[in-house]
Amino acid sequence: MEVLADPPAFVGRDRELSVLAGHLALARAGRSQVVVVEGDPGSGKTALVQAFLDGLDPNTGVLRASGEEAEELVSYGVVEQLARAVDRVGDAGPAVEVRPADEPPVVGAVLVALLDRLRDRGGPVVVVVDDGHWADVPSVQALVFALRRLGSDRVLTLVAARPHDGGRIDRLRGLASGDRGRTLRLGGLGVDGLVALGRALGAGELPPPAAQRLLAHTGGVPLHARALFEEVDPALLRSMEGPLPSPMSYAVLVLGRLSQCPPGARAVVAAAAVLGERSRLTDAVDLAGETGAEVVAPAVTAKLVTIGPAPDGTALRFPHALIRAAVYHDLDLADRMALHARAARIVDAPDEVLRHRVAAAGGSDRGLADELRALAGEQVERGERSRAAATLISAAGLYPDAADRTRGLLDAVELLVLAGERSRATELARAVPGGRSAHERFVRGLLAFTAGRTSEAEQLLLAAWAVADDTDPGFRAGVCDALCHLYYLQLRTTESVEWGNRALAVDPRQSVSLVTSLALAGRSIAPTAELATAVARGARLLWTEDHAGARTELAGAVTALRAGGMFVASLHAQGYLALTQHRMGAWDGAVADATEAVALAEDAEQDWMLARLHSYAAMPHAARGEWDRADAHVAAATAAAAATGLPLDRVGATVAAANVADARGAHTRVVELLGPLAERAAGRAGEPGVSNWPCMLADALVHLGRPDDADRVLAPFERRAAELGRRVALTAAGRVRGRVLATRGDVIGAERALRDAADHARGAGAEIDVALTALTHGALLRRSGRRRAAADALGAARAVLDRLGARPALERCDEELAACGLTPTRRTAREPGALTPRELCVARLAASGMSNPEVAAELIVSLNTVEFHLRNVYAKFGIRSRAQLRGALRGADDG
Repeated sequence: MEVLADPPAFVGRDRELSVLAGHLALARAGRSQVVVVEGDPGSGKTALVQAFLDGLDPNTGVLRASGEEAEELVSYGVVEQLARAVDRVGDAGPAVEVRPADEPPVVGAVLVALLDRLRDRGGPVVVVVDDGHWADVPSVQALVFALRRLGSDRVLTLVAARPHDGGRIDRLRGLASGDRGRTLRLGGLGVDGLVALGRALGAGELPPPAAQRLLAHTGGVPLHARALFEEVDPALLRSMEGPLPSPMSYAVLVLGRLSQCPPGARAVVAAAAVLGERSRLTDAVDLAGETGAEVVAPAVTAKLVTIGPAPDGTALRFPHALIRAAVYHDLDLADRMALHARAARIVDAPDEVLRHRVAAAGGSDRGLADELRALAGEQVERGERSRAAATLISAAGLYPDAADRTRGLLDAVELLVLAGERSRATELARAVPGGRSAHERFVRGLLAFTAGRTSEAEQLLLAAWAVADDTDPGFRAGVCDALCHLYYLQLRTTESVEWGNRALAVDPRQSVSLVTSLALAGRSIAPTAELATAVARGARLLWTEDHAGARTELAGAVTALRAGGMFVASLHAQGYLALTQHRMGAWDGAVADATEAVALAEDAEQDWMLARLHSYAAMPHAARGEWDRADAHVAAATAAAAATGLPLDRVGATVAAANVADARGAHTRVVELLGPLAERAAGRAGEPGVSNWPCMLADALVHLGRPDDADRVLAPFERRAAELGRRVALTAAGRVRGRVLATRGDVIGAERALRDAADHARGAGAEIDVALTALTHGALLRRSGRRRAAADALGAARAVLDRLGARPALERCDEELAACGLTPTRRTAREPGALTPRELCVARLAASGMSNPEVAAELIVSLNTVEFHLRNVYAKFGIRSRAQLRGALRGADDG
């Protein structure tokens, strides 16, 4: 049997349809748009979206998905619906596997690739997510990430949702603003709209006074008004005599309609309400104790339910969630529990069986609670943290013992924190009874940590440790590692190392926080196979100056971590990779990786990482003399550091600003920025491989005529670099030492220091440092009157600086050569710096032999975005092909 409900009448909303048409026009022109259609239940959100879709050109590809209350905790349920819709609308591509354990940006990248399959259809693509207030949070996060990666793509995204959704789609609302879209709020229909609705429903022409009364009675809510038109005699509505029925509660009308159905139909509707907004018709009939699908026909005629085909058999649905709610909550509690108990024996999915058993439970049930905890463990293994948290909450309510209930709720809070759902975690934490257990203090400490309340987090974590003697070793290691990370971010390196070592006593693997804390504290970082991650191994290699090894380890880590769904960890690796390449003088790569990491962190809303990533991005731009870009990154790093309030971020932003000032030759500014760091260091030297800011400060002091002050800053750095054999650090220190000695008139000592610096640079394979040392040596030789030797040193330096595009250093070199009486040959080729960082990144990948789809996959952008950037690159270089692009980039590199 198949009985379909009549399509709902749609009237009015001309303004709203016009707004949607305008955003579609923008999307069609290559400006991706997002519109959130927001309204209370029954306001006609779905009807508006459907009316808009009905008027679309056939060439428009439409992808539809919908949130469901019963599946709001199923990770990536909405994304999987969209993936299936892509296969229906476009050419079927390779199978897409979305794993619950994947982080949202990884799944967002899959969405971008899926949308690219539809780019050749000839029309725009409209992505529709109905009932967004029930969409699972990971899908929303993945969708936001994907939409932010769509640049010049012809995509319009419509999300229909209620205004009060607990913040579930706030990120989409934030995206639907400015030139990217808007939030379209639906109110009730006006008098004219209600008159038109009555006419469309066959109730005749409603006089304006009667329509005004109906408006006052229903608030113009289409669902409520439609129910009255269908329930009340049209003559009564028009007559203005007697009161209208009292359906300010919509449930009154629903239940009145239900009461007119035969007992069998009523029983099936009640059973369906217990099963959910959607169920299999056979399950509902079976649960009701009826036989034959025809029994539900009167309820379909009464428009209480609809029936239609579905992949798992004929589906029974409620036309609106309010109808199901009215039926479900009208059931006698005992009857409802009995139905849930029988439903547990009918449904197939294990999760659904347990859901019904929980609803059927009349009180405590330790056995069922233990089953739910076991299920939560399986969900965690699959990466379904949000779903596992909900399962633990259900389990907590079934435990007879208060301690067990509290434990379950705390575990749920911790899972929500790890899932990035801080608002839900905070709300749940308020419901946890206060106590003094190690577990509670630890969980509340994590929550404070993620909210940026570091002082509170420290107190809670220390309190957790103080009473953790009898806890599981893994728990104690977790407390120690959290404190190690907290102190690392606060640059309290001694305490960070202490707590990291305590964690090692339980779990013999070093974390990134411990590795970097050891470096900052100047402690030895011994090579070990027990570093927890590739990022930790890459950090150790970076801080110990094995730059080639660090680049290999970190580049592999970026690829592997993203393939494994660990997106946030991949951003750490990519940031370190950018810093590594900057130090090697591979500035194009540094710019590309840092710019990409910043964009990805912004799109994934990982704001807490931005200070460090912007700091890394500023430095290669400064080395190339791209002042506007360098200044923009410094400003962004400074703002991000102010937002987090973390000392590590503030120091990183300060050092980045000093790099820019140093490249400009703004020595006074360098001293202003780095002088306070030297005062706090009080002559103590950390790992020289972490940063050479003491060399920058000492160099600036020399230029300002303060060699003694420079010596006090430089000497501890030199000694520590010599103790550890850090050749790159010794090179930088040697250049400054040469200047200090020259300022004091010790030319012989200065030359000796510079020759030693050159030896260190060559031994480290640091080409940029060889060139900078030759520049410093050439300047010393010129000033001592040995122009021929100076010209040789400066010429060798210039060849490297010119090839690397180190414009500030190159300009200083040219000034020295001019003072020697030589005129350097100027570059004539267009430089890569003429391109934006994103254009340069796209150009280099394209020139390497990658196809456009491969470039899009590598950068996690759409194919349209890659083509847009390539068109700009071709125009700037005045070329038309990839072969010419390779030549243009070689010409820019070779000069």
